[in-house]
Amino acid sequence: MNLDFFTIDTGTILFTLINTLLIFLAFRFILFKRVDAILEKRQKEVDSVYDAADEALADANSKKEQYTAAMTNAKEEAAGIVARAEKTAQREGDAIVAQAKQEAAAAREKASLETAREKAQARAELQGEISGLAMDLAQKIMEKEISQKDHARLIDEFLEEMDSEGDSK
Repeated sequence: MNLDFFTIDTGTILFTLINTLLIFLAFRFILFKRVDAILEKRQKEVDSVYDAADEALADANSKKEQYTAAMTNAKEEAAGIVARAEKTAQREGDAIVAQAKQEAAAAREKASLETAREKAQARAELQGEISGLAMDLAQKIMEKEISQKDHARLIDEFLEEMDSEGDSK
């Protein structure tokens, strides 16, 4: 029986090991360096994308805070403007009401003075007319001697004339 295939040939083993080592070194220097360079380049690109995303997120958060602060300030400013406008409107309204009251009081005073003047003028006119009528009556009485009956009749006529003239005015 031949057991040659179970024998260990050290030369073949050594040759196989050297060939494997040479192939490994060739792959290592030729292929692995290029693959490592490509993988490293890809890793840098991925890292830069993540860094840019982190910066964009930080910038967005910063802008969000600025926007929130600006909106808060704008709301406070708007509330202040509304409050000032309300105060100004209230003051102007009060001033207009006060002026209207003054004008109304002045108009009432003017109307009262005008009414009093017209009453005084009317009295003066009536007194003049009464004086004239009294003079006419005295003249008629002087022209003739009057009996008691004529005297009463003249007084009644005088009063009727006064009533008719008072009604016409």
